[in-house]
Amino acid sequence: MRRDRDALRPLGCLLEPSSLVLVGASERRLDVVSTATRDVTAWLVNPRRDEVGGRRCYPSVAALPEVPDVAMLLVGAATVEAAAAEALDAGVGGLVVPGLGAEAGPAGPAVARRLAALAEERDVPLLGVNCMGYARPGGPSPWLGTPAPTFEPGRVAVVSQSGSVAEALATIGRRVGFGVVVSSGSEVSRDAADLLAHLASDERTGAVGLFLEAVRRPGAFAAGLVRAAEASKPVVCVKVGRSPAAAAAALTHTGAVVGSSAAFSAFLRAHGVIEVDDVTELVEHLEVLGRSRRPRGARVVAVSESGGEAGLLADHVDAAGLELADLPQATSDRLRDEFPNFSRPSNPLDAWAIDDAGKVFPRALELLGGSGAGDILVGLVELTRFRSPVDRAWCAVVVEALAASAGPEVFPVLISTTVTDADDFLVELARGGDVAVLRGVGAAARALAAAAGWSPRVPPPPPAGALDISDLTRTGALSEWESSQLLARYGVRFAPTRRATGPEEAAAAAADLGVPVVVKLDGPAHKSRLGGVIVGVGSPQGAADAASLLGAPVLVAQQVPAGIEVLCGMRRDPDFGPVLSVGLGGRLAEAAGALATNRMAPLAPAEALQMASSVPGLGGDPDGVDAVATALDALSRLAVEHPTVDAVDINPIIVGIDSPLAVDALVVFGPQTGGGTPE
Repeated sequence: MRRDRDALRPLGCLLEPSSLVLVGASERRLDVVSTATRDVTAWLVNPRRDEVGGRRCYPSVAALPEVPDVAMLLVGAATVEAAAAEALDAGVGGLVVPGLGAEAGPAGPAVARRLAALAEERDVPLLGVNCMGYARPGGPSPWLGTPAPTFEPGRVAVVSQSGSVAEALATIGRRVGFGVVVSSGSEVSRDAADLLAHLASDERTGAVGLFLEAVRRPGAFAAGLVRAAEASKPVVCVKVGRSPAAAAAALTHTGAVVGSSAAFSAFLRAHGVIEVDDVTELVEHLEVLGRSRRPRGARVVAVSESGGEAGLLADHVDAAGLELADLPQATSDRLRDEFPNFSRPSNPLDAWAIDDAGKVFPRALELLGGSGAGDILVGLVELTRFRSPVDRAWCAVVVEALAASAGPEVFPVLISTTVTDADDFLVELARGGDVAVLRGVGAAARALAAAAGWSPRVPPPPPAGALDISDLTRTGALSEWESSQLLARYGVRFAPTRRATGPEEAAAAAADLGVPVVVKLDGPAHKSRLGGVIVGVGSPQGAADAASLLGAPVLVAQQVPAGIEVLCGMRRDPDFGPVLSVGLGGRLAEAAGALATNRMAPLAPAEALQMASSVPGLGGDPDGVDAVATALDALSRLAVEHPTVDAVDINPIIVGIDSPLAVDALVVFGPQTGGGTPE
């Protein structure tokens, strides 16, 4: 049976078994036996053993008293195919295959391919190969290890292609509560897209974390992200193995700016995914998103045990895009009345030594939480388990006060400046009050900002209809003249230009346009680097001389006064589709690549305006912003309507004292018999 490559594939009972069997159970893996047989009806199969760890062993899956839903195959590469076939013949509905990693040697990949083909033929989902399996607190856990006793139930689900990262998350302590942690391994049968789609429909899951090394089916992955957005479930992603721009894209400036990493980030942004750089950031984000509610806005009110820590919080709140709210006068007055040592109450509020900690901290939190000034109520105290019993006691009062002081409109969070594990009692107390516990002020602020700014996002539909550009379509790069003519059809405004086939036509063009003019080769790319551009030509005869020097054909263009030079570009990523980029242009284009803003096409009008406004120095020029937004919209439409367009540069658009105008362009087509955007 062959399936559509981009189709989402069902998991069946794979993650939700009512019974399972461990094939190849042995005394050597009693940890796996103990974990996998907990909280579910389970059997062991080993034809060479009567019992393992005091549990009966059956000689085969067919000999079991009933057909299990899932089989975990704890056998080596030499016997795993036979074990899988036996389980499938018996009617098992899902397979977990942790083996066939490095221990299988050179034969492993071929065995894995045959195993995947067998599962596909029988239409049975297979998790793995080379994975840990999955672990579910209080539920079925065919897992190659032992989750820590602190592996707590909650609303977060994680899919990790790295088994080590999955295991680390299952052992991080009590802060984050998990619905399930899935180690997907080599994904020969079911991949992150399928798992994500399944979790999107799981009522117990409130947010999904992803640790990815590769996206094997971009179209299916996009469909899974759409399902998560439609279910209003945030997704947080760490992607490793980011690579530089493809060499094939080097013809355009945009190709040098937009590598595969930027394309993937733009793809995630288009689907509303929160991208983070490290597992520690992933954990903080999941702790916030795993609560039963999320921040409703970006205003922060906070009580701290230190002036220095209050300043640190203020810095990171600002850097993350959150807002430190001004305290209402009535709240300030009440604080001073009840605690006269508050000479000038401010936000963040340093409450240390103002009064007894067990009195001033909870009351200050109560007043700030009820002030209406904040969407997020922060208690900034050290929860480290190494504090004295006295300090841990008043910290417990702070946790209780946060839970009690945050009404339905306010999100309560306790932030510790250090990353030492908190006391288990305090974490349990916070979980009971639905208070997020975060470590590290910067990471905490970024996680809160991401949660406050998150909303479900599905990419806009492509525009209806398509402009006819068949007369300009061919494989390879168009000349500047052809490129500008094509883009003009989409509404991009260029400096008045004439094409001249010789010196006489160049002189006539200069006379018609008015000097000064620019004379340049009508070549495809990087003309200025090759000495193919002559600026400041002050007479028709000068234009003729320039044409003679450069060689025909040339373009004669009205010279645009200096201004901000902006690059607008598009590069079609082979996996994720067309990526739009905007930033400083001209000779700064590639050097300023790190400052570029990237988005996927199709582009909504509001996104085009946001991108245009992000160009340094352009935000205060409405005409310039509109012109750049129009160019970005044109590139978006062109990319969606004509999938054989591989890359486009408009470099630069000059925004100055006159109307913004584009002065150079390049359009590159791929082969006309294939290619296109992954759907």
